[in-house]
Amino acid sequence: MQQMVAKMQRIPKFWGIHARPGRVLTKVLGSLPLLVIIGMYLTASHYRHIENPSDKLIPTPLVMFQEMKQIMTVPDKRSGEILFWTDTKASLTRLALGVGIASISGYLLGILMGVFPGLRALLTPVITGLANINPLALLVIILVSLGVGESSKIFLIVFGIGVAITRSIQQSVEKIPKELIAKSLTLGASQFEVLTRVVAPQMLPKLIELCKVSLGSAWIFVIAAEAVASTEGLGYRIYLQQRYMNMGLIIPYVLYISLIAYVTDLLFQLALDKLFPWYNKVK
Repeated sequence: MQQMVAKMQRIPKFWGIHARPGRVLTKVLGSLPLLVIIGMYLTASHYRHIENPSDKLIPTPLVMFQEMKQIMTVPDKRSGEILFWTDTKASLTRLALGVGIASISGYLLGILMGVFPGLRALLTPVITGLANINPLALLVIILVSLGVGESSKIFLIVFGIGVAITRSIQQSVEKIPKELIAKSLTLGASQFEVLTRVVAPQMLPKLIELCKVSLGSAWIFVIAAEAVASTEGLGYRIYLQQRYMNMGLIIPYVLYISLIAYVTDLLFQLALDKLFPWYNKVK
């Protein structure tokens, strides 16, 4: 027993393959890179403004605060709306609709392809071909075909992440033990009951995980679509301010998008842990 305790005491806390940093040390290590980046930025901004007080490339925190205060509190002269909240609502609506449609369609189609070999043989070449197409390369075609309205932006998100979700769900369904399905059919379950009571429930945690992983790509498609054809949205505002080199607003908007993505990622992970606590243990 004493030898085991002594061995545990020799496990490194920071460096090495077997290192096991404690909870406090983990938080400290996780915050260090962020603090270094912030420190480097503040230093560069300080010295750059000493040389050129009107510099716009690396704005000071005060400049960014003033720009954000302006766009968050002062109504737009043309529309009378607060642009910051209008942009947020527009982008989050497009993101939610795109991810929602992509997840539901990918979930259903992936299950059907995974269970029925005939459907899998029919659709696999098409899905594989679509998966190798860069959605951003089709952006102009989508805009020409569907117009510059909301449908084209939502379709870009659905196409961009829906194909990947479909393939992942299909592959996960194929890994379900065949004996489980055979026993269900032997006990009198219909094909529909096998789908709804055996396969579909097992794929729900996988779907949440896929939505969580796909958020980064979804944000790329939202911003790209808004930059090309939109009059509102976080991506539109960033590219609009790019014309004036207004980094005092661009940087806070980028940080705001990153914060939304981070919080959404945490919410998906929380839902996965609360609703399906067994999932991470059997992966």
